[in-house]
Amino acid sequence: MRIWKYAVVFALAALSCGAALAQSPVGADRLFLSFAEDATIANRQWWEGQLEYSDGSDDLPWDRTVLRGVFAINPIKNLEIGGRVGFGSTSAPDDIPDGSGATDLEAWGKWSFGTYQNTAFAAGGLVTVPTGDETSGLGTDAFSLKAFGSLRHKLPNATFTANVGVRLNNDGSLGPGIDIDGKTSASLGLGLILPLSQQLSFVGEMALETARFEDLDSDTRILAGVNWSPAKRGIFRGALGFGLTDGSPDFTLLAGYAYTF
Repeated sequence: MRIWKYAVVFALAALSCGAALAQSPVGADRLFLSFAEDATIANRQWWEGQLEYSDGSDDLPWDRTVLRGVFAINPIKNLEIGGRVGFGSTSAPDDIPDGSGATDLEAWGKWSFGTYQNTAFAAGGLVTVPTGDETSGLGTDAFSLKAFGSLRHKLPNATFTANVGVRLNNDGSLGPGIDIDGKTSASLGLGLILPLSQQLSFVGEMALETARFEDLDSDTRILAGVNWSPAKRGIFRGALGFGLTDGSPDFTLLAGYAYTF
C-alpha cells in the first residue's frame, strides 16, 4: 500500500488553498497528466520542451530519461490540434535489454463547446503511433485510438477539472518474443488548479486507466506540479508524480518550459 503518496498531494493542496486568491495568466494553467484531454484549448500556439525521468515498475522495469517536445495550436476558434514525441534512454535490471531511441508519437484533436454557468466542456480523440523502440522500453509497438470528454468548472478560488475516455489498443510487443494482447481500456482524470499569485499556480492531478494489455496492470498516478509565468509568454513547469499500481512508474520527475503566443 502506498497511502502516504495520497497524503503528500492532499497536504500540498491544503497548504495552497489559503493562498489561492489571484488569477493566473490566460493559457498558463495546462495540466500535466491530462494535457491533451483537458477541457481548455491553446490560446493560439503552445510549444513546450520537457525533460522527464521516471523510475520503473514491476510490469515495466525500465528507468527512463526522455527529452520530449509538445505542441498545441488553435487553427480555428474552438479547435485544438496537438502532439508530443520524444527521444529517450533507458536502463533496466538484470538481463533486460535497455538502450535509446524515439518514444511513441501521440497526436490529438479536440473541440471546445464553450462555457456554461462556469463550466467548460470539450471532447476529442487521441491516436498513438508506435514510433517508440519497444525493445528498450520506449514503446509498446501498438497503435491505439482514444475518445474522450472533459470539463473544467470554475470554483471561487480554484478550477476543478475532470475527463473520461475509452481507448482501443492493438496487440503489441515489449521486445523479441514478448507479445502483448491489446484490450479496450477506460480512463478517468481529476485535477485541481489553485492560483497562488498572478504568476504561480499549483496543479494537483490523479489519472487512472484500466489495463491496456492482457497480463499487465492498470496505470494509476497522482501528481503535484506548478506553472510559473514570470514573463508574458514563457511558462516554467515542474511536477512530481507517483505511481500507485504496477502498470505505472514508481515515481516521475518532470521539468519543462513552454512558449505561448
